Amino acid sequence: MKPLRILLLAAFAGTTALGGVVATGPGTALAQTAGRVAAVVNDDIVSVFDLTARMDMVIKTSQLPDDQQTRQRLAPQILRQLIDERLQLQAARRLGLNVTADELSRAEAQIETRNNFAPGTLEQGLRAQGIVPATVIDRLRSEIAWEKVVAREVRPRIVVGEDEINAVLDRIRANAGQTEYRVLEIVLSVPDPQREAEVRQNAERLLEQLKAGAPFTALAREFSDGVTAQQSGDVGWVLPGQLSPEIDAFLANAQAGSVSTPIRTPEGYHIVAVADTRKVTGGDASQIEIALKQIALETGDDPAAQRAATERLQSATADLASCEAVDGIAKELGADPTTDLGRLKVGDLAPALRQAVINLGPGEVSGPITGGGMVRVFVVCDRSGDIAGLPDRDTIREALIRQRLDTMAQRHLHDLRRQAFIDVRV
Repeated sequence: MKPLRILLLAAFAGTTALGGVVATGPGTALAQTAGRVAAVVNDDIVSVFDLTARMDMVIKTSQLPDDQQTRQRLAPQILRQLIDERLQLQAARRLGLNVTADELSRAEAQIETRNNFAPGTLEQGLRAQGIVPATVIDRLRSEIAWEKVVAREVRPRIVVGEDEINAVLDRIRANAGQTEYRVLEIVLSVPDPQREAEVRQNAERLLEQLKAGAPFTALAREFSDGVTAQQSGDVGWVLPGQLSPEIDAFLANAQAGSVSTPIRTPEGYHIVAVADTRKVTGGDASQIEIALKQIALETGDDPAAQRAATERLQSATADLASCEAVDGIAKELGADPTTDLGRLKVGDLAPALRQAVINLGPGEVSGPITGGGMVRVFVVCDRSGDIAGLPDRDTIREALIRQRLDTMAQRHLHDLRRQAFIDVRV
């Protein structure tokens, strides 16, 4: 029977062996553990039943060997995961964020679809795999709740500047003609510097399991802290420059099928796999052609007039979305009537103008540029000759947000752990 594909986020932490939990070994009746408490988390508990049921699920869905050694290694990791789930649900309750029946039903339907179950047969399918349905539903509920907490508490604090997006585009263009990689990842965060060695050791253990034949996607689903865990660790196609420099260094010599050793980045430890590679077409960025329009206000050398012109241009172009509106705005502002600059090669532009427009897409407006007694903004109407497959600005912005969201969400969870009363009893 094929292993069940439960696509959920998971924490991976802890190293202390819990002998009292695993001494019973595989196949022990869950009912024998029902009354025992594994941990107290503020006003909630994690029972040994919960721990054993979750361990059964992880072993089956990750295709790990079901033996005493595996269970002893997994027990502390899974107990910490269950503790974190209690903290996540408690955080959601404090914020008045509830998981609705409809949200759970949709999540269950996704699992049914991925596993080719008939609608409404999830519980039956789980039991056929030897998995307690409640452990899957509990995990779904904590996942949905935590997503809501992160969206409310963490996401609003993340801002990605235009200069950061430009820097990514510049790095990608500098690598034109090189190899593009289909990347999978497992991310293990380091929320506390004191746990550095522990997390590194966990990463090494995961690598050992991969070398022993465990599927990368299954381990990513179960143990990655990154948001890509929901996609089995699939980052997608990336160019050099899109990921961290540390990961780029590994990709520089990687081939399809390569798996990295643990890579330390600001987000934590990454294990990276290359599923496939392909060549990127593209060339010299100076040969990119762009069709430009301008709105230019005469100011002379008067700083006050320059500041006033800058504010007028920024206000007038704040909602500009295409070149069709440029002539009307120029007329309304009393600007230079010459707006159409034609089609130009980026390499032929003055350095300040080239820097201002090289990363703009059609319909996007540059910041004001002062010089020659004028203040100007430039609008890109069209562009050609760029790198094939170059990600747009929104895609890059979302990737940068995702990277920071991982780190900040883990820090938020670390704060919840630090403030909580946690009593481990096994």
